[in-house]
Amino acid sequence: MPVSSNAALTRRRLGGAVLLLAGIAIAVVVLWPGGRDGPAAPRKLPVRFVSIPPLGMAFAHPTSWKRTLRGRVIDLRAPGGSVLMLFSSPVAKPAVRSVKAAAERELRRQFAPAKVVREGPQRLGARMVPSFELKGRDKAGAVRALVLVDSTAYRTYAVTVLTGATPSRRRLDEARAIISTVRFGKPQALRSKR
Repeated sequence: MPVSSNAALTRRRLGGAVLLLAGIAIAVVVLWPGGRDGPAAPRKLPVRFVSIPPLGMAFAHPTSWKRTLRGRVIDLRAPGGSVLMLFSSPVAKPAVRSVKAAAERELRRQFAPAKVVREGPQRLGARMVPSFELKGRDKAGAVRALVLVDSTAYRTYAVTVLTGATPSRRRLDEARAIISTVRFGKPQALRSKR
């Protein structure tokens, strides 16, 4: 059965976004330390609010985390590099199943031998969304990935959390707090300054 040009174009875009995500992941995983950040301090962290109107995406993160934009992927790295979070919006339509399946295929390939150890709904912001957790390996050792996928009527989003084998409880708690702040809405065009 012939594939329509729209379907082929969507697959190429989706594949490109997932490959970019995986390329970033492999570049960072090799550098991860053992994750010995010490106990969490009982203090409030300074927070930075991030809003990306063209993607209809917003979240908040501790100012100690480093944020980098690479094409359509935002990577957010914990101090010391023990946790990496990737925020992406690979397709401009609702496509949760295909984005989730593409992410799983690519992460299985990237971190082979890899297996899904848990699959089911997880909280992303205020909503329960499809997710899976995968365990695998890279040159530096064990890797864990948690992928959460959601969509609006306008876009599909993937949030991926990558860790080494033993990230600290403190950094995992910070990552959970970041996940709880994620919000998606209608994309807005940026206004040009005159």
